[in-house]
Amino acid sequence: MARKILDQKLLAKIAAVKGKTEKYIGEAVSKLAHKQGVSSEAALVYIAKQYGIGTALFQRKLDAPKQAEVRALLTSKSAEETVRSSGKPQVRRVPTRPASKRSSLRIATKHLLQDAELRSRCIDLLAARSRFDRAVNQATLVLEDRIRKKAKPPIAMTGEPLVNFAFKDEMSKTVLQVGSGQADDQRGFTQILRGIVPAFRNQTHHHISESFSQEEAILVVGFIDVLLRVVESAIDVRPQPPMGP
Repeated sequence: MARKILDQKLLAKIAAVKGKTEKYIGEAVSKLAHKQGVSSEAALVYIAKQYGIGTALFQRKLDAPKQAEVRALLTSKSAEETVRSSGKPQVRRVPTRPASKRSSLRIATKHLLQDAELRSRCIDLLAARSRFDRAVNQATLVLEDRIRKKAKPPIAMTGEPLVNFAFKDEMSKTVLQVGSGQADDQRGFTQILRGIVPAFRNQTHHHISESFSQEEAILVVGFIDVLLRVVESAIDVRPQPPMGP
């Protein structure tokens, strides 16, 4: 119970701020006073100040020793810890289990892949437990489809014939020119796209392959994500037909 010597107005203000009863605040004051070896009046002033409540009128009524106790409390770290522990419930920390390798790879892949269609078709396959050739199959399918839509060949084309129609090493002969407009970039990306087909597309479109690990499939799909950005930024440099009269 709060002692009668405690200022009831100050107790009421603290209780209102804390949303607690005056009895609760009185017990907190007694706990602080006992632990710090000071008077209840000094403990009351200290707690009031912690919640931004003015105490000037009450402090002027205190004698010199109690004024000194207030000053000592205001510089005391242990007093602060006592008030904090009495005003907040102790929360039991439940240890969290570390993320599994599978979930970590899924999260990393989700952030790695920027192309929305590629991500929607491959992320579940990359998070599977096996048969990662399916992710490579879908990634190369998306790449082929994107080239086809960008180049618009006059006849149905797939695989190497499609790549050879759309991209050529020489800038003067190509249908699609890489966005940088640099001859070295054109030659380099053309050769990469040309190699992707026999190296990855044909292997996973015409055969079942168990040779891809999960990590390897993620790397291949991630690289195709880069190539998709190259295709998207490519410019159709074919001469445009003349406008009608």
